[in-house]
Amino acid sequence: MSKKYIVSSTDFVRNPKYDESIEPDRFASMTGKNNYRSGRIVSQKQLKMLKKRYGIKRVINLAKDAMIKQYDPTVPCRGTESLCEPVWAERLGLEYLPVYLGARPPSNEDWIKIKEMLSKGDTLVHCTWGVDRTGAIVGAWKKTVEPMLTDQQVLDYTYAFGGQWRMADDPNRHLRNWLLSIEHDAQQKIVKRKVEWWVFASIGVVSIPLMLILLKKNKII
Repeated sequence: MSKKYIVSSTDFVRNPKYDESIEPDRFASMTGKNNYRSGRIVSQKQLKMLKKRYGIKRVINLAKDAMIKQYDPTVPCRGTESLCEPVWAERLGLEYLPVYLGARPPSNEDWIKIKEMLSKGDTLVHCTWGVDRTGAIVGAWKKTVEPMLTDQQVLDYTYAFGGQWRMADDPNRHLRNWLLSIEHDAQQKIVKRKVEWWVFASIGVVSIPLMLILLKKNKII
């Protein structure tokens, strides 16, 4: 993976009052092409803001309990009996992947789906608090795509967001053991952005300098 896609920062947004006009609690950038992590989504308004402000195109929801307080009379939906978030994502034209976790890691099949979505970029992965389940998935993704990342480095990164990682009864032990079992995969690629047809059509009808500008605009070079 190119170094420009590696994110080591542990700075994150705090939104403990769940204000829908700003980013979700513990919102932060993560490794990949424009990937992010956070706690629960408050409303369709907040999700729409994330799409517009950050270019989010995909959402991975790791926690059904993250939707307990969601309500939208226009759907209508409420809580975990009638889910709002999948409907909001569909309305906004977002890809949506629910992989509901508890204290244990995802199945191999679900982990493959998660990696496929993260490899595309422009993806938000979240749970309820953005620390335990999200921490395990983001840490495992970092180990998958970042060469030379040590176990201690990934644990330090994961613990920096908070959560139950250091509690005496160790509720995250299964997630931690799984996270540490993940190995770097040199074959895991970050998917390049699709080149729009008009970029190719420009060949032969525009100058080389202008064509380079178009390619940079599409983040191909």
